Amino acid sequence: MAPDTPPRTQRLRLEAGSLVVLHPEGSSDASPQVMAVDEVRGGQHWFRGSLGHLREGESVLVESPVPEDARYAARASIVAIATDRFALEIGVEWTRTQQREYVRVATWDLPVRLVRVTEDGVSSDGGDPRVEGLIGELLDISAGGIRCDCDEDFEADEQVVCHFELPESLCFVLPGRIIRPPERPVDSSSKLGIAVAFTGLDEHTRSQLLRWIYREQVRRHRREADEADEADDAAKGRR
Repeated sequence: MAPDTPPRTQRLRLEAGSLVVLHPEGSSDASPQVMAVDEVRGGQHWFRGSLGHLREGESVLVESPVPEDARYAARASIVAIATDRFALEIGVEWTRTQQREYVRVATWDLPVRLVRVTEDGVSSDGGDPRVEGLIGELLDISAGGIRCDCDEDFEADEQVVCHFELPESLCFVLPGRIIRPPERPVDSSSKLGIAVAFTGLDEHTRSQLLRWIYREQVRRHRREADEADEADDAAKGRR
């Protein structure tokens, strides 16, 4: 195994405040939920919220990102349900599900503004980083960063501020770091691809991003399923 290959299984320890994604099993209508562990007591992990129609004894799949590694998942049993809380008993062994730490989804026609930031907190041309910047097109997004097209050259490790708005969500103004400089296209008229990693995000902001990404995944999956059903019905009608 290569030294940079994440292990296939791990023994993760979730603490109060840890963000996880809960995937209800055996229910095609239930959407993944991004939640934070409220407390850990007696080997049980308590959460604030509801699991919908699920009951004690049923199971969910728990997914957790491991920083600088990948995403891991474990099965969990619902062991207690209160009015606005529930508890899970999570399996010890977590299995790697994805190489990426965070889920990434493609985006289309969404503008993003990148602002170069110097050590004194202003843009490199002396302007206010809240209003100045270079406009690009958002290509994809995860809770860990973005990829976008931009006409400007950047250097690796440059500090930037990313301004963008997601459909039916909030406007985000997030600090980041260039992790992959722009790829110079063969056609000089084309824009440059650039990758940015978010830096210093609080868990509330990361949770907002995760919630939007998982909702968008579910929405696209349902739309594709509806389109497939319509195509199947149309094909049957022609027979």
